[in-house]
Amino acid sequence: MTARPDWIQLFLDTPAGAYDEAVAFWSAVTGWTPSERRGEDGQFLTLLPPGGAAYVKVQAVDGPAGVHLDLDSADRPALAERSRELGATVAWRYHDVEVMRSPGGLVFCHTLVDGEPSLVRDGSTVLDQVCLDIPAARWESEVAFWSGLTGRGVQVGTLPQFARLVEYGRLRILLQRLDEPDGPVRAHPDLATADRAADTEEHVRLGARLEEVFDHWTVLTAPGGQVYCLTDRDPATGSAADV
Repeated sequence: MTARPDWIQLFLDTPAGAYDEAVAFWSAVTGWTPSERRGEDGQFLTLLPPGGAAYVKVQAVDGPAGVHLDLDSADRPALAERSRELGATVAWRYHDVEVMRSPGGLVFCHTLVDGEPSLVRDGSTVLDQVCLDIPAARWESEVAFWSGLTGRGVQVGTLPQFARLVEYGRLRILLQRLDEPDGPVRAHPDLATADRAADTEEHVRLGARLEEVFDHWTVLTAPGGQVYCLTDRDPATGSAADV
């Protein structure tokens, strides 16, 4: 059987100087409780949802804000080998964790799965998706890589610049083809909301900066520099009609 992740976690990499402010913001907009800080310098914490397994973590970093993924599996060596077969390269090692880059340069880590985790929805606004922002020259190779590694089939919506990799009870992956001709792949978090206007107002009140409003999503910047989107998707299912 081909190795694939059992669970995917989203890391919000946040400049150390804005860490406390960012944690307070993300805890408020998700309704999730910050864990105790851990790591050699207290650089990690987890946002704990009221139900289901945790899958969003905040990490203090020396550089700019960004996103990386942890791919949890029971057999890390097999999944790491599968990643290399599909075109990933080794970036560095953190203790026993192998850190890699996708063919387009997105950082991800191979970590051990804990139990049989599942994403639980209660119908309220939820951070349930990571969007991979892919320059045009990287599109085909990156879509093939993430589909092959996760074992998820590619779903194409009505908007041609988007594709989805979806598995029930897991973090959704949205792939977005950018107008940029080339460059590194990056990522941002997406929240599903039934009332985008009200959530936008609340997020701005809590410290976010409104960037741009589109037909089906709104782009904001969180305290600490994380760009993210509020999207018109059903929070109870994660599904969207048009993207």
